Amino acid sequence: MSELSAIRIALDELRKTEHVLDAALVSRGGMFIMGGTPKEVHRETFAAMSAIIFGAAETTSSELREHLVKVRVELAEQIVFLIGVGPKHLIAIITDLEADEEMIVQKSKGLIPKVELML
Repeated sequence: MSELSAIRIALDELRKTEHVLDAALVSRGGMFIMGGTPKEVHRETFAAMSAIIFGAAETTSSELREHLVKVRVELAEQIVFLIGVGPKHLIAIITDLEADEEMIVQKSKGLIPKVELML
């Protein structure tokens, strides 16, 4: 199985998690790589904005001399989690408000070795 197939399978498994609406792998430079976004969302814009938000949070954590674990963007009906997976990528996960945040983070961390193999 290729590295890309392994990542795709891992993203599909994450998307099958209860309360997860979609998940995508994005470069830290803002390029959409794979996964899914809701139908009404422009993938390229979503990827770019996810990278910008994550980058701003990394800069803030650096200034505070802290380590960034995740970014949580809470909306009226959804939550967007942005989690770094390796030095060049992040995963953007869209959930409903009932999602188990810790389980989502743990499952996304499982993508790190697969993404690192891809590089």
